[in-house]
Amino acid sequence: MSEITRKIMSDYEDLRLRRISERNLRIEKVYATVPEIREIDKSISIEGANNVRRILSEPQNADKYNREYKKFVAEKRKEKNAILKEHKISIHFDEIKYDCKDCKDTGFLEDGKKCSCFRQKIIEERYKKSNLYDSIKDENFDNFSFDYYSKQKINGDMSPYDYIKRVYKRAVIFCDRFDTDQKSLLFYGDSGLGKTFLSTCIAKKLMDMGKTVLYLRAQQLFLAYEDYRFMRDSENSDLSDIYNADLLIIDDLGTEQQNKNNFAFFFDLLNERLEKGKKVLINTNYTMDKLEDMYTQRFTSRIYEHFLIYGFYGEDIRIQKLKS
Repeated sequence: MSEITRKIMSDYEDLRLRRISERNLRIEKVYATVPEIREIDKSISIEGANNVRRILSEPQNADKYNREYKKFVAEKRKEKNAILKEHKISIHFDEIKYDCKDCKDTGFLEDGKKCSCFRQKIIEERYKKSNLYDSIKDENFDNFSFDYYSKQKINGDMSPYDYIKRVYKRAVIFCDRFDTDQKSLLFYGDSGLGKTFLSTCIAKKLMDMGKTVLYLRAQQLFLAYEDYRFMRDSENSDLSDIYNADLLIIDDLGTEQQNKNNFAFFFDLLNERLEKGKKVLINTNYTMDKLEDMYTQRFTSRIYEHFLIYGFYGEDIRIQKLKS
């Protein structure tokens, strides 16, 4: 078990204990406020113990005793719910409020598979290591600013301001229709024009929707492949998240080392994700013509077929912030 997995399992255990404690406190508060509820719960518990004793002494009458007990419980719960309603208390006050209803904060589903929340926690730990996790808190759709984009038209075409509003709208739609639309996204343009910021907005929105999102710079992606290929760094040389995350964000494509092995892996990764219906968001400083020179026409053909492509234009936002 890796260090990350051990930490996550420990976090799950702490979470379950905290939720149980919160449930117990709610129960004690309700009992103190409405003593009748305590008495009803106590009577159900006593009758349950009596029912077990009756069945042990007369097993041939088990069905009869169980029917009688169920009828007793139903009547008591009806009485209890009426009292709770009268005092404006939720009838679910004594239930554990799990963060994840699918796995009940264990990290695993009934079939033994990892829950999506477990996979997302692994990804979030990797976010923290890549210093992106803190960015997500501030870089979201609500904080995206159009003020850094000029309203002046370029060569009579749409202004950077109007164009980025169009791209922003498409990014929001990409999230809202994530489960139904088929297209992935590719953003290209010079550094400092908002590609990574908008990608982080998308990541935040989808993570809030319960989707698994993995962000990797191109160099990190291909280093992970090399770790896997040469069996280096066994804790982090698992490519399953790269292939299976709901959204894979690849930043700065084209900055990685160019070689046949990397390209073969990347093309295989792209094909497998697209065949599974798993989306990809690519950021690059290079135009499609340049990408074709770097990765061949076979690669760009897949991009044109399966991706919506948007260019980013304007003045470097980081320089504008320094000037202001």
